[in-house]
Amino acid sequence: MSTEGFPVSASHDEFNAQILEALEADESVSQRSLAKTLGIALGLTNLLLKRLVVRGLICLSRVQPHRVKYLLTPAGMAEKTRMSQLALQQAVTRYRVARGRLEVTLAEVAAAFPASVQQHGKPVMFLGTGELAEIGFICLQGFDLRLVGAFDDSGRARFFGVPVFSVERLSTGTLDQYGQARLIVVSLWDRARARQTIAAGDIPADRVYWV
Repeated sequence: MSTEGFPVSASHDEFNAQILEALEADESVSQRSLAKTLGIALGLTNLLLKRLVVRGLICLSRVQPHRVKYLLTPAGMAEKTRMSQLALQQAVTRYRVARGRLEVTLAEVAAAFPASVQQHGKPVMFLGTGELAEIGFICLQGFDLRLVGAFDDSGRARFFGVPVFSVERLSTGTLDQYGQARLIVVSLWDRARARQTIAAGDIPADRVYWV
Protein backbone atom coordinates (compact mmCIF):
# COMPACT_ATOMS: atom_id res chain seq x y z
CA MET A 1 0.00 0.00 0.00
CA SER A 2 1.24 3.53 -0.69
CA THR A 3 -0.03 6.99 0.02
CA GLU A 4 0.98 10.17 -1.84
CA GLY A 5 3.80 8.26 -3.52
CA PHE A 6 5.38 7.10 -0.26
CA PRO A 7 5.29 3.36 0.58
CA VAL A 8 3.76 2.55 3.96
CA SER A 9 4.82 -0.71 5.49
CA ALA A 10 5.96 -2.41 8.68
CA SER A 11 9.45 -1.12 7.91
CA HIS A 12 8.25 2.29 9.06
CA ASP A 13 7.90 1.01 12.63
CA GLU A 14 11.50 2.03 13.27
CA PHE A 15 10.76 5.57 12.08
CA ASN A 16 7.59 5.67 14.19
CA ALA A 17 9.57 4.66 17.27
CA GLN A 18 12.14 7.38 16.62
CA ILE A 19 9.39 9.97 16.11
CA LEU A 20 7.74 9.05 19.41
CA GLU A 21 11.12 9.20 21.18
CA ALA A 22 11.87 12.60 19.66
CA LEU A 23 8.47 14.04 20.56
CA GLU A 24 8.77 12.84 24.14
CA ALA A 25 12.12 14.63 24.39
CA ASP A 26 10.96 17.82 22.65
CA GLU A 27 7.29 18.44 21.82
CA SER A 28 8.16 21.57 19.83
CA VAL A 29 10.44 19.75 17.36
CA SER A 30 9.64 20.66 13.76
CA GLN A 31 8.81 18.33 10.90
CA ARG A 32 11.93 19.50 9.08
CA SER A 33 14.09 18.71 12.08
CA LEU A 34 12.47 15.29 12.42
CA ALA A 35 13.05 14.55 8.75
CA LYS A 36 16.74 15.43 9.12
CA THR A 37 17.08 13.26 12.23
CA LEU A 38 15.36 10.30 10.56
CA GLY A 39 17.20 10.76 7.28
CA ILE A 40 14.00 10.64 5.22
CA ALA A 41 12.05 13.03 3.00
CA LEU A 42 9.98 15.80 4.59
CA GLY A 43 6.89 14.50 2.78
CA LEU A 44 7.29 11.02 4.28
CA THR A 45 7.80 12.53 7.73
CA ASN A 46 4.55 14.46 7.32
CA LEU A 47 2.76 11.28 6.26
CA LEU A 48 4.06 9.29 9.21
CA LEU A 49 2.98 12.03 11.63
CA LYS A 50 -0.51 12.07 10.11
CA ARG A 51 -0.78 8.32 10.53
CA LEU A 52 0.29 8.56 14.17
CA VAL A 53 -2.44 11.16 14.70
CA VAL A 54 -5.02 8.88 13.08
CA ARG A 55 -3.90 6.02 15.33
CA GLY A 56 -4.37 8.25 18.37
CA LEU A 57 -0.72 8.06 19.40
CA ILE A 58 -0.09 11.79 19.08
CA CYS A 59 -2.32 14.86 18.94
CA LEU A 60 -1.87 18.34 17.56
CA SER A 61 -1.76 21.60 19.46
CA ARG A 62 -1.65 24.76 17.35
CA VAL A 63 0.73 27.30 18.90
CA GLN A 64 0.85 29.74 15.96
CA PRO A 65 -1.27 30.17 12.82
CA HIS A 66 1.23 28.17 10.77
CA ARG A 67 2.88 26.09 13.46
CA VAL A 68 1.70 23.10 15.47
CA LYS A 69 3.09 21.16 18.38
CA TYR A 70 2.82 17.36 18.52
CA LEU A 71 1.95 15.84 21.88
CA LEU A 72 2.17 12.19 22.88
CA THR A 73 -1.13 10.78 24.07
CA PRO A 74 -1.32 8.12 26.83
CA ALA A 75 -1.71 5.57 24.02
CA GLY A 76 1.39 7.02 22.39
CA MET A 77 3.39 6.66 25.59
CA ALA A 78 2.28 3.05 25.91
CA GLU A 79 3.16 2.34 22.27
CA LYS A 80 6.60 3.91 22.69
CA THR A 81 7.28 1.63 25.67
CA ARG A 82 6.07 -1.42 23.72
CA MET A 83 8.24 -0.59 20.74
CA SER A 84 11.29 -0.02 22.95
CA GLN A 85 10.81 -3.42 24.56
CA LEU A 86 10.35 -5.05 21.14
CA ALA A 87 13.52 -3.40 19.81
CA LEU A 88 15.45 -4.70 22.81
CA GLN A 89 14.11 -8.23 22.30
CA GLN A 90 15.06 -8.12 18.61
CA ALA A 91 18.55 -6.88 19.46
CA VAL A 92 19.03 -9.75 21.92
CA THR A 93 17.86 -12.25 19.30
CA ARG A 94 20.24 -10.84 16.70
CA TYR A 95 23.08 -11.02 19.23
CA ARG A 96 22.35 -14.67 20.00
CA VAL A 97 22.20 -15.60 16.31
CA ALA A 98 25.42 -13.72 15.56
CA ARG A 99 27.21 -15.25 18.54
CA GLY A 100 26.14 -18.76 17.52
CA ARG A 101 27.47 -18.31 13.98
CA LEU A 102 30.70 -16.77 15.24
CA GLU A 103 31.37 -19.58 17.69
CA VAL A 104 30.98 -22.17 14.93
CA THR A 105 33.44 -20.27 12.72
CA LEU A 106 35.95 -19.70 15.53
CA ALA A 107 35.92 -23.38 16.46
CA GLU A 108 36.71 -24.20 12.83
CA VAL A 109 39.58 -21.69 12.78
CA ALA A 110 41.07 -23.00 16.03
CA ALA A 111 40.97 -26.59 14.78
CA ALA A 112 42.68 -25.71 11.49
CA PHE A 113 45.92 -24.41 13.05
CA PRO A 114 48.89 -26.77 13.39
CA ALA A 115 49.21 -28.25 16.87
CA SER A 116 52.59 -26.51 17.25
CA VAL A 117 50.96 -23.06 17.28
CA GLN A 118 49.93 -22.86 20.92
CA GLN A 119 52.28 -20.71 22.96
CA HIS A 120 50.60 -17.30 22.84
CA GLY A 121 47.32 -18.17 21.17
CA LYS A 122 46.65 -18.80 17.50
CA PRO A 123 46.79 -15.47 15.61
CA VAL A 124 43.75 -14.20 13.71
CA MET A 125 42.88 -10.94 12.00
CA PHE A 126 39.42 -9.54 11.34
CA LEU A 127 38.08 -8.03 8.14
CA GLY A 128 35.72 -5.48 9.67
CA THR A 129 35.51 -3.60 12.97
CA GLY A 130 31.76 -3.08 13.30
CA GLU A 131 29.22 -4.59 15.69
CA LEU A 132 29.72 -8.12 14.37
CA ALA A 133 33.48 -7.79 14.93
CA GLU A 134 32.86 -6.58 18.48
CA ILE A 135 30.78 -9.68 19.21
CA GLY A 136 33.52 -11.73 17.56
CA PHE A 137 36.11 -10.30 19.94
CA ILE A 138 33.97 -11.32 22.90
CA CYS A 139 33.60 -14.83 21.49
CA LEU A 140 37.38 -15.13 21.01
CA GLN A 141 37.79 -15.35 24.76
CA GLY A 142 36.38 -18.87 24.68
CA PHE A 143 38.99 -20.16 22.23
CA ASP A 144 42.78 -20.41 22.04
CA LEU A 145 42.77 -17.66 19.44
CA ARG A 146 44.41 -14.24 19.66
CA LEU A 147 43.33 -11.18 17.72
CA VAL A 148 46.46 -9.49 16.34
CA GLY A 149 44.96 -6.94 13.95
CA ALA A 150 42.04 -5.92 11.77
CA PHE A 151 41.33 -4.42 8.37
CA ASP A 152 38.81 -1.65 7.85
CA ASP A 153 38.43 1.74 6.23
CA SER A 154 36.48 3.24 9.13
CA GLY A 155 39.36 5.54 10.02
CA ARG A 156 39.93 4.07 13.47
CA ALA A 157 43.53 3.28 14.43
CA ARG A 158 42.93 0.61 17.07
CA PHE A 159 40.35 -2.08 17.75
CA PHE A 160 40.39 -3.57 21.25
CA GLY A 161 44.07 -2.66 21.50
CA VAL A 162 45.22 -4.12 18.16
CA PRO A 163 46.17 -2.12 15.06
CA VAL A 164 43.64 -1.47 12.31
CA PHE A 165 45.02 -1.46 8.77
CA SER A 166 43.37 -0.01 5.70
CA VAL A 167 41.71 -2.56 3.43
CA GLU A 168 44.41 -1.79 0.87
CA ARG A 169 46.89 -3.49 3.22
CA LEU A 170 44.91 -6.72 3.17
CA SER A 171 47.39 -9.29 1.84
CA THR A 172 49.12 -12.56 2.63
CA GLY A 173 52.22 -10.54 3.48
CA THR A 174 50.43 -8.60 6.22
CA LEU A 175 48.96 -11.80 7.64
CA ASP A 176 52.41 -13.41 7.65
CA GLN A 177 53.81 -10.54 9.69
CA TYR A 178 51.70 -11.88 12.55
CA GLY A 179 52.68 -15.54 12.49
CA GLN A 180 50.69 -16.67 9.45
CA ALA A 181 47.47 -15.33 10.92
CA ARG A 182 44.10 -16.48 9.60
CA LEU A 183 41.59 -13.96 8.28
CA ILE A 184 38.04 -13.99 9.66
CA VAL A 185 35.47 -12.02 7.67
CA VAL A 186 33.25 -10.23 10.18
CA SER A 187 32.28 -7.40 7.86
CA LEU A 188 28.66 -6.84 6.83
CA TRP A 189 29.74 -6.15 3.26
CA ASP A 190 28.07 -8.25 0.60
CA ARG A 191 29.99 -11.46 -0.14
CA ALA A 192 30.91 -10.43 -3.68
CA ARG A 193 32.68 -7.28 -2.48
CA ALA A 194 34.47 -9.15 0.31
CA ARG A 195 35.62 -11.91 -2.07
CA GLN A 196 36.90 -9.32 -4.54
CA THR A 197 38.87 -7.56 -1.80
CA ILE A 198 40.36 -10.82 -0.54
CA ALA A 199 41.25 -11.93 -4.07
CA ALA A 200 43.05 -8.62 -4.65
CA GLY A 201 45.18 -9.39 -1.59
CA ASP A 202 46.06 -12.82 -3.03
CA ILE A 203 45.07 -14.59 0.19
CA PRO A 204 44.72 -18.39 -0.10
CA ALA A 205 41.20 -19.69 0.47
CA ASP A 206 42.34 -22.00 3.26
CA ARG A 207 43.38 -18.99 5.34
CA VAL A 208 40.01 -17.19 5.05
CA TYR A 209 36.99 -17.95 7.23
CA TRP A 210 33.49 -16.56 6.86
CA VAL A 211 30.84 -15.89 9.48
